[in-house]
Amino acid sequence: MPVLTAPPANAQPGLAPTGDRGPLELAVVDGALAAAEPETLVRTDIPQPDGSVRLYAAWTDGGGPLADHIDRVALARGLDAWSWVEILTHSARTAHRGRIEVRTHPLRQVLADVDRGHRGSEEYRAGLARLLADDAVQAGRPPLPVPGIPAWPGVGPLLWHRWQQGRPVVEPRGLGH
Repeated sequence: MPVLTAPPANAQPGLAPTGDRGPLELAVVDGALAAAEPETLVRTDIPQPDGSVRLYAAWTDGGGPLADHIDRVALARGLDAWSWVEILTHSARTAHRGRIEVRTHPLRQVLADVDRGHRGSEEYRAGLARLLADDAVQAGRPPLPVPGIPAWPGVGPLLWHRWQQGRPVVEPRGLGH
């Protein structure tokens, strides 16, 4: 039996690791989008080798404009980051693909909660304000102005991308959940 000492001239290069996780991550996000209904916010958390998590937000057909409308209504109603947490927790449908977490948020359900001015638990809101104030003191930053909770961070691409400007794309584990 002959032994090959060199690959045949027509051999194609094999797959080799590149260290670039981007194409794989985008394929996972595309798969999550393809599986979601129209008018949905799809948030995909992908753990990174350093222990951080890369968060992707994407919108299915009709989702971007509807989500931007939701943000305008939420801001006009004075909803804050705690309302955002409560509303997105209420609407979330969570699936796991190994260590990757995919949360889909049907935006019509989010809009219904925003339209009725859902603010969430005042007790938990006060607890979040205390937590943020303590964190500011420990970090040597001034606390947030009263009520001590940031404004509605957004579910639409306009606010989402503005929120991302100047911030790392990779978040420490536990944020954004």
